Amino acid sequence: MKRSARILQPKEALLKRLFESAGAVPLSFEVFPPGNEEQRKKLLETVDRLTPAAAQGFSVTMGAGGTSRTGTYETAVEIAERTNRPVTAHLTAIGLSTNQAMETADALWSAGITRVLALRGDALTPNNQPSLSGFKYAADLVRALADQHRFEISVAAYPEKHPEADDLDVDIDHLEEKLDAGATRAYCQFVLDPSAYGRFLDKCSARGITADIIPGVMPLDGWSRLKRFAKKTETKVPLWLSRLFACGEETPELMPLLASAATVEQARRLIAYGAPELHVYTMNRWPQSLTLAKLLGS
Repeated sequence: MKRSARILQPKEALLKRLFESAGAVPLSFEVFPPGNEEQRKKLLETVDRLTPAAAQGFSVTMGAGGTSRTGTYETAVEIAERTNRPVTAHLTAIGLSTNQAMETADALWSAGITRVLALRGDALTPNNQPSLSGFKYAADLVRALADQHRFEISVAAYPEKHPEADDLDVDIDHLEEKLDAGATRAYCQFVLDPSAYGRFLDKCSARGITADIIPGVMPLDGWSRLKRFAKKTETKVPLWLSRLFACGEETPELMPLLASAATVEQARRLIAYGAPELHVYTMNRWPQSLTLAKLLGS
């Protein structure tokens, strides 16, 4: 006599469907401008490898204080010409004069780059003061961009709050200001605890925010470096991840496999919490990012 199949409870059935449909969630990939020709070749290889999985395209960062403004423009244009994917260029408020920021925006628009991620940016001067007379906050830059051209404007969000914010509610106030100024979506600082993203979505929904809030996924190779970055950004490290990679340190050969498995687990949990897209921080390396895309079926 055949054993009857176990009947899934409603919650289990929902999670099963969510996990099975994980590949339906589109991916975007973040890269940064290369510093020399060798780095450029590695970046372009990364772009070529990831293009088939990049349904939502690529984003190109800008350095602290606007230091890689020219490199951001050149890299964004080169990727746009090389692929058939949309490209988002980062543009910072701090570090650029208002004229420099708007000149950069004009150049991007003229080159066909119509997506911009407007950021306050990190200052290079003491006491976090702007190094040039320009936009003080990201919301000010968003308003100027919206008035200048019909950009698709994204902004940053912080599920565990920005390190400088008094609390998460105040940080969500700032997010609302940026969205009201003309932004249409938000990309999140990476989280290592997906439940923090879930709670953030709940809080934003309770405030009436309907824009897409897209979580950042950091491939978990280079665990020591990631822990330092997490401490700097006040990102909480779940105990299970610490234990997992502590075991891997005893057997270094397993670390790439552990990193891939843990990254996919993070992605699936974010999808289960309702992520409309995953934004993958590649660090200009393709193997772990492509592995994630393959395992999600993207």
